[in-house]
Amino acid sequence: MMIKLGVDNGNYNTKSSEGMLYASGYAASDKEFIVPEMQLFFEGRYYAVGERRLRFQQDKTREPDTFILTLPAIADAMKKAGTANAEIALGVGLPIDSYGTQKEAFRRYFLRDNISFRFEGAFYRCRIVECRVFAQGHAALCRYYPQLKDYRSITLVDIGGYTVDILTLHDFRLDRSSCASLRMGTITLYSKIQDTLQRSDILLSDELITDAIRGEIQHADSKLIQTVVEQVVTAYCKELFNAFRERGLDLRLPTVFAGGGAELLEPMLHGSGLNTVAVLNRFANADGYKLLMG
Repeated sequence: MMIKLGVDNGNYNTKSSEGMLYASGYAASDKEFIVPEMQLFFEGRYYAVGERRLRFQQDKTREPDTFILTLPAIADAMKKAGTANAEIALGVGLPIDSYGTQKEAFRRYFLRDNISFRFEGAFYRCRIVECRVFAQGHAALCRYYPQLKDYRSITLVDIGGYTVDILTLHDFRLDRSSCASLRMGTITLYSKIQDTLQRSDILLSDELITDAIRGEIQHADSKLIQTVVEQVVTAYCKELFNAFRERGLDLRLPTVFAGGGAELLEPMLHGSGLNTVAVLNRFANADGYKLLMG
């Protein structure tokens, strides 16, 4: 059986075209973990996937981490297809600034025969027979072309965990001079919130920071947390928009925001001085990769 799958190997979260999402990290052990949920066994080691996030990797082909973190998405797609043995056609992506230099190495990184592993207690065997690499952000727009066809010019801003990718399309043709990748992803926002709260002896995980940004924090000092979060989020968005303007982007032209960061910050993306025509969800890149596989 052949399975087509898009996987967005984000530095913050891993997302699949089949709707799977988990933190891009793991704890590794020679022994089995207590619970089977998100537990992977591969090449003699056990991995609790979705645990502490791994450090930022400029070149993901130098370590096995990204491949290991792709296996749960492959297992999920195989389970949904009702098979434990399959050939995989994989669509993946790279940030705009590293796409040209790393594309071929990233493609070869995934092409493998005789992959066998266990995930959540079930055994899987597969071959990755095809891998195509696309540009992050650009791929996210594919599924939405029919909805956006009336706009002659579109700026796409893809807010990820570590990078914010920017590109402009004219009549759906990429303006290559507009492409940029800024190290201003939401990890910087989370760090500023955590550092500020730490001065008041409040220690929150990334998951609890996400709850706070959504206004859903359950904490004895929730009012203080909410005040800090609102101030830091406002400052972060202001800094981000200023960085866009410094690069000659006019956000009063039709703009599409994408990525987990955009989904989280959506209320801030409809203010004055912005012409936001769509906010795509965090699966948009992975969906685009699968769609572009043909």
